[in-house]
Amino acid sequence: MSTAESPCAKNPYHVPRLYVEGLEGDEYLELVNGVARLRRGGCTGGGRCFAKAIYGTLLDEIVDIVGKKALRSFIVVLPPDYRVGLLVEKGAHLEPVPLEGIRVAFEICEGSRVAVDDTLGFIATRKREVRHIRSHVEGVVVYIYSSPYSRPDRNIVLIAPEEEVKRVRVEQ
Repeated sequence: MSTAESPCAKNPYHVPRLYVEGLEGDEYLELVNGVARLRRGGCTGGGRCFAKAIYGTLLDEIVDIVGKKALRSFIVVLPPDYRVGLLVEKGAHLEPVPLEGIRVAFEICEGSRVAVDDTLGFIATRKREVRHIRSHVEGVVVYIYSSPYSRPDRNIVLIAPEEEVKRVRVEQ
């Protein structure tokens, strides 16, 4: 859960970076022996290749919401220094938790560990009620999707079991 000392509270305007295996792009992370190196224009062929994607908008390419699993392997690189990434492998279990309302305020961010009943955020409804949204599972927040086309705000927090998430070092 987010606290005053968490990266979420200290750097609310930093956005994580998303790299997806099997996509094309201009910027890549090449994963070799648990270290991801930034590459421009393409990978060298010595490791797994993850292309940069727009964070927070890509969902159908990486997650089967109904099946609750990752469709592709992906790495979410965490702010503020972008030196640590969360690797989620294809087929990993991902629990979706929707946060939808006129306004949504998150209490967590990517990389946050959550337990059952921890607060994920608050939503404001059309009736001007504020609702407290809690986690129904334990794990690590690996991705927060925000629909760019909808009003009210539609967000999905994806939580993976801790054993399904691998931390990798990212070298610029």
